[in-house]
Amino acid sequence: MTRALPIAVLFLLAAERGAAAGEANASPGSSIIVAGQPFEVGRPVVLWSDPQGFDAYQVRCIDQTGGCCAKDSKRYGARKGIERRTLDELRGMVSQLVLHFDGCVNSRSCFKSMHNRPRPSGEGCGLSAHFMIDADGTIYQTLDLVERAFHAEEANTVSVGAEICNRGKVDRSEWPKLPPDYRTRPTRDVVVNGEHHEAYEFRSEQYDSIVALARTLLRVFPRIKPVIPERDGQPIMDTLADPLAFAGILGHLHVDLQKQKWDPGALDWRRILRALNGFELPVQIRSFTELPREQAELISARRAAFFNAEERASGQFPVAPGRLWHSGVHLRAAPGSPVRAPTRGRIIAARQAQVGASSRSLVLTRHDIDVDGEPLTFYSLIAHLDLPPLGSPGAEAIPWLQAVARGPRETRAALEAGQVVVLDQRVEAGDPVGSVGTVSRGPEQGPEIHFEIFTVDRLGGEFGRTFRTVNAAGDGPLVRRSDIVAAIDGNGDQQLDGDELRRFFRSGDLDRRQALRRLAVRHRHEWGDRTTSSEWSSLRELAGIPEAQRQQLYDVAIAPYIFWTDELARATGLPANQTIYSYNALTFLLELAARAAHVEMPRTRGREISEAGSEPRKLGYVPLTDWTRPQASPIERPLLGAPVGMRLGPRRREDIPLIELPPTDSR
Repeated sequence: MTRALPIAVLFLLAAERGAAAGEANASPGSSIIVAGQPFEVGRPVVLWSDPQGFDAYQVRCIDQTGGCCAKDSKRYGARKGIERRTLDELRGMVSQLVLHFDGCVNSRSCFKSMHNRPRPSGEGCGLSAHFMIDADGTIYQTLDLVERAFHAEEANTVSVGAEICNRGKVDRSEWPKLPPDYRTRPTRDVVVNGEHHEAYEFRSEQYDSIVALARTLLRVFPRIKPVIPERDGQPIMDTLADPLAFAGILGHLHVDLQKQKWDPGALDWRRILRALNGFELPVQIRSFTELPREQAELISARRAAFFNAEERASGQFPVAPGRLWHSGVHLRAAPGSPVRAPTRGRIIAARQAQVGASSRSLVLTRHDIDVDGEPLTFYSLIAHLDLPPLGSPGAEAIPWLQAVARGPRETRAALEAGQVVVLDQRVEAGDPVGSVGTVSRGPEQGPEIHFEIFTVDRLGGEFGRTFRTVNAAGDGPLVRRSDIVAAIDGNGDQQLDGDELRRFFRSGDLDRRQALRRLAVRHRHEWGDRTTSSEWSSLRELAGIPEAQRQQLYDVAIAPYIFWTDELARATGLPANQTIYSYNALTFLLELAARAAHVEMPRTRGREISEAGSEPRKLGYVPLTDWTRPQASPIERPLLGAPVGMRLGPRRREDIPLIELPPTDSR
């Protein structure tokens, strides 16, 4: 008996899979179902309604009679307090993700074991979990999350349950019955509720799927927090005194009041916590996406990231050709490759638009995190994105676009019309926010993104002392700080063209480059509508340039990319004067990663940049060709290919061996 899905959901899922519903070899989707709605996970997902799925709505035992299988039983129930079975109701209820190991060697064996097992209460037959994560990382969903699965006793009503394929307890006499990799799989000693166990580790493909699933659930359920039970910075490996009071990610061992369960055994809790609360480069640079936690690897990531951002004609921080402010850095990547959120936050604004061959699409995110116990609020802006049309399969793979497609019609229409739309969409570290787009304006050519980080207030504390503040709030759209100009100006003419910037950032004085990397510049954002055409034309630096050329430069370099307006400021709480503290986004992100890992990064102090007075000299010539002539930009390609071992299609059920083994827990 298969649970019916709404027609619209079935149509969407069929489109995602690219095959008819009855086709046995259909590729897996990558969305889970919550209250009848699909949510993208980014890993292979097989639903209970798929031909190769496992259906926990089925009331008959599997290939078995007698005992509790003598009559039909439901393996799930209703969540208490849920009446209309809506997503909003569910969001107010679910506060936990409970992880298990299944004691099996594949998800087919796990499903039969759960489905035919007598319930501990003696009433009825069968247990269930919303998800099973197989050894190859495939995620099987057996129930809509609106249902109460029978997996974690008292926690069933408020939790989502996931069974991770793993035999659990090490018993070498079983090796002839187990897959060959168990002979070489690492093991760990764990102590749960005072009892010692030797347990098998989980596979990397499974960790990838656990993290991807957890990120999706964190977006969907605001009551689930990215935390685990901890004491003094270490995972708690005992049953919690009041399990239902905890909101976050925990194991079966934490909620089992009888203290008979010890799963998920050897799970590396810190690995999951780091992934959920970590920091990621928006694009893959060499082999780096998630920023590492070891000093040597962080230094390697820093070197690769700065090479990517500075080995180019333009797009460096904090200045562009013609002395225009530039709040971000440009990062090269393969065209169409994914762009990810640097850390968890809330997307507050977005735009989907194009001008000529240049992308105007952007995502603006507010991040609220703790640094060494102190709260920190900052904003990240990622621009020059490639965003697929709403409703397309590509858009369904980007959570915030998926949410817009389901949201108010006015928001959808505004986004499709190229307007800036105000959002409040939760995003997790590493979530896809778009793909790498293109830029085509003078020295900024080719597939790349603009990545910037800014704060509204000046940073305090030890983290704030990492940066040297320069107050340039009165400078307007051009850099007038003598020290910044002098650091780069090779010939002393106070004009910074593309060639000069390229030479400096490729091979200029390292101390000066380090000093610029550690600036916190207070200035008016260059992409705000306070920078008007009339103000631009009246700048003293441009007085010797014909009006037509001034207007041409404004139309090419500034006007198409303006997003910050009074309306946006009112809706998001951003300052109406559009004045911010901008940072080199790479320096900022790497410092956050180092502090989160309690790693001290070696620092070249560099020459200090002062707040020297504004530069009064007029510019004799602004090289418009810097903004209008095309220049080739190298394409950054990923160093590594697709992960090894990830299956691109679900296995047929009959191809998954059914291996029934005795339970490894105390029951």
